[in-house]
Amino acid sequence: MTQECALTTITTRPACVALGDGRLLRCKEVLKQMAANAKKLCKRKNPGQKRAKEAKKKAKVQIGSIVESDIRCSSQEQQKDVSVFTVNAESNHCAITHKQLCELINHAVLGKVRSPPPSWCHIHRQEELKGVAVIVLHGVSQMHFYRYYLQFKQLRKKFRFRFSMPPPPDDFLLRIFGAETLPTQDKSPTVNGTSVLNGHCLMTENDSGEQLKLDNHPIVIKYGRKKQGLTNYLLSIHDLTMNDYPIAGTLGSIGFVQSGCTAKVTDSSPLLGLDCEMCLTLQGTELTRVSIVNAEGHCMMDELVKPDSLILDYRTRFSGITPMMLFPVTTKLRDVQARLKKILPKDAVLVGHSLNNDLKALKMIHPNIIDTSLLFFKGLHQKLKLKVLVKSVLGREIQSEKLVGHDASEDAKAALDLAQYFIDQGPMQVAKLNLENVKDKPPVGQNFARLSEGKNQANMVSGHLKANCKGVDDRPCFQCGSLLKELCMGDRKAVALGTEKAMKELIHQEAWRKIECGTDKEVVLKAQAEIPVASLSLSHFTSYSEYIECNLHTKIHEGLLHEKMKQKLSEMCTVYAGPFSKDFCLKSVERKFQECGSITSISVMTETHKPYVCIEYELPESAQLAVLTLNGSILEGFLITVQRPIKESTLDCDIVLRKLEQDITSQAVIYVSGIQQTLTKEDLSEKFSKFGRVEAVICLGDKVGAKPEDCFIKYGSLESALEAQAAMNGQEVRKQRLNVLRALTPYHLQTWASQRSYTAVGPKTSDALPLDRRSFERRKEKLSQCEGELQNVMRTIDRRVGRLFKNLTNNIFCMVLLPGTNSAQCSTPGLCLLEIKQNP
Repeated sequence: MTQECALTTITTRPACVALGDGRLLRCKEVLKQMAANAKKLCKRKNPGQKRAKEAKKKAKVQIGSIVESDIRCSSQEQQKDVSVFTVNAESNHCAITHKQLCELINHAVLGKVRSPPPSWCHIHRQEELKGVAVIVLHGVSQMHFYRYYLQFKQLRKKFRFRFSMPPPPDDFLLRIFGAETLPTQDKSPTVNGTSVLNGHCLMTENDSGEQLKLDNHPIVIKYGRKKQGLTNYLLSIHDLTMNDYPIAGTLGSIGFVQSGCTAKVTDSSPLLGLDCEMCLTLQGTELTRVSIVNAEGHCMMDELVKPDSLILDYRTRFSGITPMMLFPVTTKLRDVQARLKKILPKDAVLVGHSLNNDLKALKMIHPNIIDTSLLFFKGLHQKLKLKVLVKSVLGREIQSEKLVGHDASEDAKAALDLAQYFIDQGPMQVAKLNLENVKDKPPVGQNFARLSEGKNQANMVSGHLKANCKGVDDRPCFQCGSLLKELCMGDRKAVALGTEKAMKELIHQEAWRKIECGTDKEVVLKAQAEIPVASLSLSHFTSYSEYIECNLHTKIHEGLLHEKMKQKLSEMCTVYAGPFSKDFCLKSVERKFQECGSITSISVMTETHKPYVCIEYELPESAQLAVLTLNGSILEGFLITVQRPIKESTLDCDIVLRKLEQDITSQAVIYVSGIQQTLTKEDLSEKFSKFGRVEAVICLGDKVGAKPEDCFIKYGSLESALEAQAAMNGQEVRKQRLNVLRALTPYHLQTWASQRSYTAVGPKTSDALPLDRRSFERRKEKLSQCEGELQNVMRTIDRRVGRLFKNLTNNIFCMVLLPGTNSAQCSTPGLCLLEIKQNP
């Protein structure tokens, strides 16, 4: 009975319950078969795991070389004598400013003791770096890189990090290396024979030799000789970006409030001085006081503000704010924002000294700015303090040492008076103030312990030392930025190589050991010997800029090249779908195609026998998904075909897409569409992190407050990306089906995708050639004839850069800069490629 009871308990078949030897034998056979089936069932994996396993195997077979590269890179990170460059997770993985690049170069050359590490990236084991090699491809932009993507074989394979840069200013190299030109050293201006204003010696137009000529003064070069209205001194969008101002749509401005000042600014618009005081809290720097002063000197607003977080340091000696002052205060940041939106005129121009910090504390975005620290600039990255500037220009004292902290309303009024002085007197009068020789002295009795707050060691040294980069043959002396000054004092080499023209355009010449070369080929040959023994090297490649100088049609109509690029990108993002019936529902078709990604435009084509739909997506990935998933599907009762446009310019589209997919910057990135609107970037990061370390979740444009409809997820390894693609493609998340694809778009996808929005300006009005349709077509034809030559030029540049990189020694930080273009014909952003050389 015990055996029978056991059988009854285990099996569920009624035929096996009865007694008897024959039936008992049958029951044993059934149990044996069930055990075997259960064993097979336990070994079976769910479909997602099975697909992930197959994806891993496929990755090892098909992309073995890339996986080996990943393994090599990860093993290098574990070595103690290898430097590794990484981007911080919370930073922008797509773009950097010239200021950020300058910070990176300073830190890479000087180290963290003399130059603090940048906040957006990290160099692991920086002390192992043997030098920094900067290569500048003059005249080449981000547009050129992707227009001739197939020709840049070496650049796209050897450099894992790629960042978009803003269009270059006239002082591009000046911003990168942070230097300024000064009059001859130790030649102080005398009172005799010169004008004096507020106790400060003025430069005159009759002075020569020992003093800078007014026409060559940076302020006159920037603003001209004549007096102008206030609109000419407003910061442009480029200036706002370069100086870290909050701008709508950027990552750093998420949650910021618009000031609402949208009216057109004129020369009679109101000027308002603004200054804020801040304290240190658990959340960082937060607002404690805000003051606004109008042009008549009346205080329109002076409010104390209580931070939301716990205050760690009131910074009383700077702000003047004490715990007793804030104790009864109930005003919060949102109250100040609301009041500011009410009292600011619609065309208000805010004036302040380094106003970007004040706007960040206010968490507000304002488009019309005059920054006195940039208006009265002493030199690149060398701004005068407000107190020193007011004393030198206006001849009055502010921020008295007898008072505890600064008076925000006094500082706001001082900045406003400085701006009005500049507008009233004009750039020529300001240039005569000779502000280059003003010394920004620290307070009396301030010791090194107090100096260390907010200043690194390099800045402390720079504040007490004069430039000692002496020229030869009694040529003028040039004061360098902190980087080149440190190299000079430490007897370390900074070498520059390039043609004679490139050397002449090089600012702060005396800080460099210049090597003039006849061609780019000669630059490569000499650089191979010079770079390994230099702490910093600058190699100029001028093949392309020389080519367009000799080719009038290419130079004048480079804008047509940009139009071609925009057209090609648009075609890569476009698909045609159909045929449909004449009474089909366009809305339902749009909803279906939106599952593949964000749609820019959708239109019906009625010229065909049956209607077709043209869908243009924001990204090439969306169009690729539509072709792969919707071609041959049933929609609106019709079997539809989904295909790309077939034109002469799209014949190599598949080749370009395959190369983009294999791009080193996209190999560990996947594209995800069909995201439920309730999912945030944090939710996505959490869901996809189970397949490996997620370095970043990047949404197109990263619009403020917008929920992602599609995004890119960057993993730390290719294997994790492939596993996530296999497991998550087709999965439902909150009743929404996800589509997952290998990324085709590089990291800086915002700029790459928005390339279509760039407008190329036509030729200058001084161009005497006619602009009729026939002439336009003739020029377009000549540009097409130059296409083969341009491809050869880019291929040659790429080969030479690749040869130079190959011959670098290990642990040299190599930066290839495509500065971009900023001319009357067109303006496009640049591109920065970074890599630390390591032999395989």
